Amino acid sequence: MTMRRKALSVLVAVVFFLSIMLPLSQPGYATGTTYTPLTVPNVSDDTTTKLGSFQVEIDPYYSDNGGEALVELPKDYEIKDLTVADGKIDYTSMSESVSTTVYDEDGENTTTVTITKITDRSFKLELQEGGISGAKLRFPITFESVKVPSGVSGDIVAKIVGVAGQLVSGSVVIGTVGAGDLEVEVLDTENFSDAGGSVEIRVAETAAGKLNEEDELELELPDGFEWGDIEEATLVYGAFGGSASIENAVEFTPDGDTLKISLSKDAYKSTVRVAFDFTVSINVTDTSEAEYGDVIAKVKGDYTATPSEIVVGTYGDYEVTINADDSSIVAYAGQTDQDVSDIVIKESLKGSLIGGRSILITLPSNARWYKIDDTELYDEDGNVKDLSSWNVDEDNEVKLEFAGLQGTDDRTAKFIVNGDSTNATDPAELKIEDISVVLELGVTGDLVATVSGSQGLSGTIKLAEVVNPVTVTAEKTNVQVGVAKQAAGDIVISEYDAGALNTDDGNNPVTLTLPDGVKFSSKPTVEVTKGDIEIDHISLTNDDKTLSIYFKDDSGEASTIKISNIYYDVDRTVAEADIQVKVGGDALVDSEMENYISGADDYIVKVANATVITPAPSTVKREAVFTLNSTTYTVNGEQMTMDVAPYLKDGRTYLPVRYVGYALGISPANVLWDNSTRTATFIKGNRVVQVTVASKVLKINGASVTMDVAAEMKNGRVMVPFRWIAQAFGAQVDWNGTSQTVTVTLQE
Repeated sequence: MTMRRKALSVLVAVVFFLSIMLPLSQPGYATGTTYTPLTVPNVSDDTTTKLGSFQVEIDPYYSDNGGEALVELPKDYEIKDLTVADGKIDYTSMSESVSTTVYDEDGENTTTVTITKITDRSFKLELQEGGISGAKLRFPITFESVKVPSGVSGDIVAKIVGVAGQLVSGSVVIGTVGAGDLEVEVLDTENFSDAGGSVEIRVAETAAGKLNEEDELELELPDGFEWGDIEEATLVYGAFGGSASIENAVEFTPDGDTLKISLSKDAYKSTVRVAFDFTVSINVTDTSEAEYGDVIAKVKGDYTATPSEIVVGTYGDYEVTINADDSSIVAYAGQTDQDVSDIVIKESLKGSLIGGRSILITLPSNARWYKIDDTELYDEDGNVKDLSSWNVDEDNEVKLEFAGLQGTDDRTAKFIVNGDSTNATDPAELKIEDISVVLELGVTGDLVATVSGSQGLSGTIKLAEVVNPVTVTAEKTNVQVGVAKQAAGDIVISEYDAGALNTDDGNNPVTLTLPDGVKFSSKPTVEVTKGDIEIDHISLTNDDKTLSIYFKDDSGEASTIKISNIYYDVDRTVAEADIQVKVGGDALVDSEMENYISGADDYIVKVANATVITPAPSTVKREAVFTLNSTTYTVNGEQMTMDVAPYLKDGRTYLPVRYVGYALGISPANVLWDNSTRTATFIKGNRVVQVTVASKVLKINGASVTMDVAAEMKNGRVMVPFRWIAQAFGAQVDWNGTSQTVTVTLQE
């Protein structure tokens, strides 16, 4: 005996040391583990009885780490029988380790728990590696039979000493010795309507002889409810004096909202503490006072009894609810097979769903069903397949059958209820899963379905948030009709999320298509400025009106594509208005179901990156050439000299205010400087252009245009980004990287 205790002391010391050191090396695994008491019965000392249970919960559980802990009861307690998860263990005769299976919260993935007996009051709990990973792991441990020593009182605490992995140290109360005379426990409850229901209750003595003739245990219902008849009573354990049956020994007296329980004669006092179960009906007597929800009975009377309240049922109407499981799901406009939320149909009371009745779910006009229960509903031509009905889910004796699409536009999915949960354990909860839809181009916002049908369900449910797969922004310049090679603004395409561009392994392009009368002068520059998508190649087609951008594969990180160095040839037929670029292509517009939702558009958005501001120019041309870091420049071939040389900053050429005016043919009297506002004003004809130091806002006849750089003051001189001022007057600006020159051409 001495050697055994010494060995245990060594084990506990090792466990204690490891429990201190483990959190230092694996802090991430400890934070998600909790031990929660499930039942805490009152028991007597010097008995062998059932104690309570506690729940082990690890969220999330990492399968590559496992876990190990010592679970120990107080001194002189002896474990006889034990249940871990669903595995019952005869602890007394246990000679080797016993394993059982536990599941994650969805009941799908498994791992193994092993119990190894250490002493009569302690065992090793070990979670095997493998199985579940990243899910919530939850299982109970129940002390089915334990010898409680004589002379103890108060809480019975199970101590858990974490040794390794995710089983951390803690403690939990699994019973109380000597607290009260009786313990009341609800064994089985019902959800019930105005017709009433029943409840099964257990009453247990904490010690023999507590029940007597003089005292009463009272269970009091809330307003609107009354106790009915005792349907059944059974002695669970123990013995009444004189070997009396429960029918003779215990009196049940329903008295309106109070049920009184007492011993019929003192001669029947228990010789061994007793517990008995009884089933009693509950009537709804006043619906105006009876409140929906849990029906809570107060535990009162002459005895000291625990707990002070018990839930004896749930009261409500025969209702069915229908909701989206996750309405925050994002789906892309213009795409096929877009996942949306699962749909949950739930009974409030058993029998609320009625066999043969229908549930209709109708999508809005911008959507059509594509898959239900992961079953594709359409053939390659966009026609509804000839599919037979099938069960999409079943629960508690109720099945939900898909009965096909309804209406001329196939927006309504019909489901039929089969079966009845009245005699089942719980109300039915059905789920329509693995749903996808086809979404119309350009229509964004909440995807809201309408519910109807003979089951009586009505209202709306949000299934997803519909967004465009990309956002498109552009800078805007001014161009003239009848002029070739005119600079337009940059266009930026940004993915909403990774993989939003459906490249189909590089086969699907993004396209930019120009309106009639406008074409690309040359291939623009296309580059990825953010993310990991890779450009394969670009091409000009459709008489140079369409730019196609091909990628090597879908992005793994949301990406941004910038199209710059865009030049347009604008013929004389183009009206004075914005040049709207259509952004589309198969990477953005899914053509698989092109006849499924009406609409001829093949793009998701238009964006303007240039404005036609003047009619066809005359044949008079003014050309000025500036060279970086040189004070010499030419106007129509005539050499001139500046007092400040141009320089390059942030990709833009900066010139002093006065010489910008000279280059554009603006007289010195029409180049104005306001020192109070630090604003330079250029006036030519009916065009007034203003730029302010340290501001990116350029004003053209009072209208604001945002530049990508700001004017600045350098060495006491006002320096402005030349391209922006020149283009504001309709000039064409060209950069030659080899000669480091910038040329401005202006038709006058």
